[in-house]
Amino acid sequence: MTAAHPQFKAAVVQAAPVYLDLNATIEKTIRLIAEAAEAEASLIAFPETWLPGYPFWAWLDSPAWALQFAQRYFDNSLDLDGDAIASISEAARKHNIH
Repeated sequence: MTAAHPQFKAAVVQAAPVYLDLNATIEKTIRLIAEAAEAEASLIAFPETWLPGYPFWAWLDSPAWALQFAQRYFDNSLDLDGDAIASISEAARKHNIH
């Protein structure tokens, strides 16, 4: 006898964040959560480095060249106790999505 398992719909995000702009990426995140929920997904998965985004362009030149972005990258990283994460959590609650 085969056991019945609960089923759910998952949404997988394959998109780019708005590099070096945390607020714009938070807005995009909330929009994608709403879109996934509208498509009846109960789970949404974002890329590993969605916030603040993996700086692939840092490897296009020398490491010294990439240092010019270090402070901006840090400044646009997510604070787990801040308003940005609260906005994402509220959007997930509102749309009943994990």
